[in-house]
Amino acid sequence: MLSKKPLFKVAGVIAVSGGVVIIAGVTALKVIFGYPDIIRAESGLILERLFENIKIVPYLYYIGVGGAGICILMFSILFEKLLNSSGEEVWSSLGKVCGIITGVLLYAGIIRYSILFPRLAVMRHSGMYNTETIDLIFKSMNSYIGDSLAEHVQFTFTSFMMFFFGMSIIRTKIISSWIAVFSFITMIVMIIGNLEQFGVKFAFIFNRTGAKMLAVWLIITGVALLFKKEPYKIYI
Repeated sequence: MLSKKPLFKVAGVIAVSGGVVIIAGVTALKVIFGYPDIIRAESGLILERLFENIKIVPYLYYIGVGGAGICILMFSILFEKLLNSSGEEVWSSLGKVCGIITGVLLYAGIIRYSILFPRLAVMRHSGMYNTETIDLIFKSMNSYIGDSLAEHVQFTFTSFMMFFFGMSIIRTKIISSWIAVFSFITMIVMIIGNLEQFGVKFAFIFNRTGAKMLAVWLIITGVALLFKKEPYKIYI
């Protein structure tokens, strides 16, 4: 029988780290790359801007967004263990599965800006390849890997994760129920944001706001876990 306290601390640190890297990465990308408006610009403009900042932007995406995906994956596993050992199995298990899928999609999807797209930018800038062909490849890959998987599918499973973990928090009261309420609000914002792929233009602002709210949720959840004082015990 071991104390739960170390597990609370580890989960808390990972959650806070995930939120911080999102905020830091997005802030830096906004200043350097023109994010988020740039990601909806024409292919040629995106690749030119990426080439101009090729020494920094790929790493900001990798650490800021890809790092968040890894944090969400690990946090989901640890958080489910805490919730499960506090007496709630169903909602927490569903939340873990959705969190793992979210983390994988976020990491695997966003590294297109760290590996594939920088290479396309270099190829386009070299003048050795037809720019229209490069732009078409970029648009095709970005539509599938980016718009479809890294955004739409990822936000779908993130919304589920927020709902399931929110329900589990309410049942276990492991942390404040207000955090669960915030997770439900975040879920609604993300669902509206996901309508962008169906032609709802105003949904883009909800899309980006939902990502920021996810970062905030991770931070406040992590802080709540870090300052948890109850002397719980856990069997492993």
